[in-house]
Parts: sequence; C-alpha cells; structure tokens
Amino acid sequence: MIEEYAHKEVLSKTYEGLSKQITNINDASQSDELKFRLLSNFLQVSSENPGKLISNYEASDHPIMEALEQSYKFQIAIDRLEGIPGFGKVAAMLETKTKKKLEDRTKKIEKALAGDESNEEDEEEEV
Repeated sequence: MIEEYAHKEVLSKTYEGLSKQITNINDASQSDELKFRLLSNFLQVSSENPGKLISNYEASDHPIMEALEQSYKFQIAIDRLEGIPGFGKVAAMLETKTKKKLEDRTKKIEKALAGDESNEEDEEEEV
C-alpha cells in the first residue's frame, strides 16, 4: 500500500510539473493538444493498479517486516526440529558455543574500544 501511495504522489507531481511546462508553450493549439493528451494519459495511468508493475508486490520490502517474517520462519523450523530425538542436546551444544563466541567477540570489541579511548586521551594530552 505504501508503494501505491508513493506512486500516486509521483504521478501527481509529474502531472503538475508537465502541465506548468505545457502552459509556458506559446503555441495555443499545441498547448491545448498536449494538455488533453497529458490529462488522458494521467487518468489512464492513475486508474491502473501500480502493484501489477511490481513483481511479487504482495510481499513487503520493509526491512523490519522482512526480519519478522524470517524470524517467524526460523521459529517454525526450530519447532519442527524439536521432534527429532537428540535435537535438544545438539541445540544446547550449539547455543553454548554461540554464547562463547559472542562473549569472545564482545571482549575483543570492548578491548579495542578501551584502547581507542586511551588513544584519544593521549591525543588530548598532546594538544
């Protein structure tokens, strides 16, 4: 729906801009013909569903909606896997390893940031 309103806004701005340019044409008959063609084309285009021009327009392209959809699909996959014998143990092992990796990376980042802060303090003292 967002795309449809954006499309209509662009059409409206385009129509306004073109009609101003047509008004500035000195030849009255040519100006009248162009106004008529512009209005006809505008009415035709605005009556069409802009979504048909977009492939898979029913799927959202907003990053948050995509993340939520992927999260939901992931949860469904996890729920299906829980029925497999021994999966709980494997999942627990993977979770432990993941937490350890996350902690290690967090420590590295904090260490790097602490090093940057001490470098900034050293630079301030030099100035």
